[in-house]
Amino acid sequence: MDKRKINKKEMFDIVVTYLNGKSAVWSPIPKVGEFLNEFKAVVAQINTVQYAQQQAQVFLGKTKKQIKSVVAEKADILNDIVETFALVTGNDKLRLQMSANFSDLNRLRNADFIPAVKAIIEAVEENIEVLTTEYGATREQVEDLKTDLDEFLAINGQPRAYKVASVEATKSLELLFDEADAILTNKLDNVMSLYKRRDPGFYNGYLAARVIVDS
Repeated sequence: MDKRKINKKEMFDIVVTYLNGKSAVWSPIPKVGEFLNEFKAVVAQINTVQYAQQQAQVFLGKTKKQIKSVVAEKADILNDIVETFALVTGNDKLRLQMSANFSDLNRLRNADFIPAVKAIIEAVEENIEVLTTEYGATREQVEDLKTDLDEFLAINGQPRAYKVASVEATKSLELLFDEADAILTNKLDNVMSLYKRRDPGFYNGYLAARVIVDS
């Protein structure tokens, strides 16, 4: 993100923090909560896309061996989570499928390494709800591994997906920032005007949170 977006993103975060802390003031008016939830959802998407963009840039200059090692390490972490889940639930077939460690994965031939990592990703996605709620996995870990595997595929001769991902992330950020601005300007700003006279302190605090500070 450029400096302008960074400053605007800081403003978004301040608005969310301010309104979260003042829920007792605005909760009698459900429309505020509705618009705030819309805004928070878009801000969360900005965080996700920003992270994907940063990850896409990380690999510039890395060798195939380095990238394979990174993929194997991250795959091993998710692999262990699925293996533990399989052990607890008595799923011996899944446990055996997920028994490879970092060294096992990293020394596989590339032709075997790629499907092995894909199998881990598929196993996590098939059980994503229970793995995220009970076993400590995160959806971000899965997306992170996918990005890394795409880079490994690209460096093996397939289209360089990480460059495409970076461009797409930039475009997505533009759209998401526009969406967040629209929610603030056309929805939250309008409904918050209800407090201009009924609670000037709260209203002025909101206006202060809305200021973009150049840092």
